[in-house]
Amino acid sequence: MLLLLLAASVVAAHHPPSVEGRLSLLEARQMLDSQQIWTLRSELPPEALKALGDVQLHVQHDQEQEDKVRELTETVQQLQQRLIALELVLAGQADKAAVESTRIAVAPMQLKPLEVPARPVARKSPPKKSAAQQRKQPKNRTRAAD
Repeated sequence: MLLLLLAASVVAAHHPPSVEGRLSLLEARQMLDSQQIWTLRSELPPEALKALGDVQLHVQHDQEQEDKVRELTETVQQLQQRLIALELVLAGQADKAAVESTRIAVAPMQLKPLEVPARPVARKSPPKKSAAQQRKQPKNRTRAAD
């Protein structure tokens, strides 16, 4: 029997089990752990069990408090961002009241709008010759006789 189990473990070591096999191994390991815990608990005196229960309760309470602190920290950060955005909007409105402007107030991390200068007045120039016209020989040129 021992030889058969040893041979099965060697085969399993060379061929990884399927996903279902892995899940069943994990479940068996969890069952063994819980059985060992219950065995140890049965050997403890009642005072130790009560103290263990109190510690578990305090750990659970601490975890809940940490979750609440994490949530409140995220809420504070969101409110600070909203406050900054509101201050920027109010500062933009104060600037508009002081100076007439068409600019939209933007966050400091964004780029300033590009100011495009007015177009210069177009000058009339003589029409340009096309490339075909430039290649033509002038009419007053003649070929030299051989």
